[in-house]
Amino acid sequence: MSKILFAVLFAVVLDHLLPDRQGFKPFAWYRDWAESIEERFNGGKRIHGVGAVILAILPITLGVSLIHYILGELGGIFRFLFDVVVLYLCLDVHRLSKTANGISDSLEAGELEEANEKLRELTGKGVPEKNDTMIARAAVEGVLKQGNSLIVSPIFWFIIFGPFGAVMQRLSSILDSLWGHRYERFAEFGWAAARFDDLLGWIPARITALSYALMGSFEDALHCWRKRVGVWSDINSGPLLASGFGAMHMQFCEAVPEEGEYDERSPELTVAPDAGHVRRVVALIWRVMLLWFVIGALMTGAHLIGFITA
Repeated sequence: MSKILFAVLFAVVLDHLLPDRQGFKPFAWYRDWAESIEERFNGGKRIHGVGAVILAILPITLGVSLIHYILGELGGIFRFLFDVVVLYLCLDVHRLSKTANGISDSLEAGELEEANEKLRELTGKGVPEKNDTMIARAAVEGVLKQGNSLIVSPIFWFIIFGPFGAVMQRLSSILDSLWGHRYERFAEFGWAAARFDDLLGWIPARITALSYALMGSFEDALHCWRKRVGVWSDINSGPLLASGFGAMHMQFCEAVPEEGEYDERSPELTVAPDAGHVRRVVALIWRVMLLWFVIGALMTGAHLIGFITA
């Protein structure tokens, strides 16, 4: 347990000290490779997508597991360092925080075009109507969702399966962003990528949503989670956004719309989001990280005390 805690801690510290990876983009090549696989496998059927997902993920994760095993045979310290580096490459804490705070700075300065560009960097897309409320809302949503996909979920699967789990989660997230059936071209082919990412994110998303409640307004977060989770069609975005907005006192949770009446930006908010809310959601993410570091430290301490006592 202590090794896992220290591995996560060192990975987060590395992410803070070397946020740009010294110019190395660990998954840039993977996107190119995934696109080449899609060109060869996309026959417009789900079975083709299943095969493509297996080909795109399995060899890399098996390679990571093999290296992990070999380094463990050479010495525990080598395995530990490898685990730290792999998790460090899978996390993206600093970029998430820096980009979101950059959006907040641009909004406060009235630079809407710049804020929208940074929003595109954060979420992959801007907003059609460049106004500060829409940009701020999209930024808050992006941080709430990526707090799970870029922080909690990689750490969760690292704890369960080691570097194999962290890499598997990050690769599945990339495939979902590339192939997830959002366009006609990927209507059937992208089904496997989307469902696999949903599967890996199901438990971490609910842990993250509960963490938002614990580190924000607990009662409001759980109330919104129960009342409004069905507003969002995505099975993992629903808990994250409902709980996150509730934890920040941002969402009106009483009226429950009929299914299909709203898209993901429709739920009413009690306040108009602004730059301050973007900063608050970043602070919420950091409080969540602190919460789980404290829990991990307490569990490790209890384990050590039990070992010494025994």
